[in-house]
Amino acid sequence: MKKEKLQEFQLNPHYDVELKPNTKIAVGWYMNKYQAFDKRVGIFGKQGEEHKSRQYISKSGVRCITFWDTLRNRYTTATNYILNIIGESEVK
Repeated sequence: MKKEKLQEFQLNPHYDVELKPNTKIAVGWYMNKYQAFDKRVGIFGKQGEEHKSRQYISKSGVRCITFWDTLRNRYTTATNYILNIIGESEVK
């Protein structure tokens, strides 16, 4: 019984949340390439390009998210991320 409860426990409940198009999010992740932590605000499912944003597990078993980065004005992929849902984007 205890093992079942431990398997249900998750550090970040947003991993299994299905994000709707045009959702404003804050994503934080550790960048191995630069040996630094980064945090960005972005949009999951940018208007008209919803198919480009996604949450998935890589072939090596790492959780990933691809989203529209509002700072760099391009799509960014974060691995082993921390996700905060801010709300709906104001861009329509």
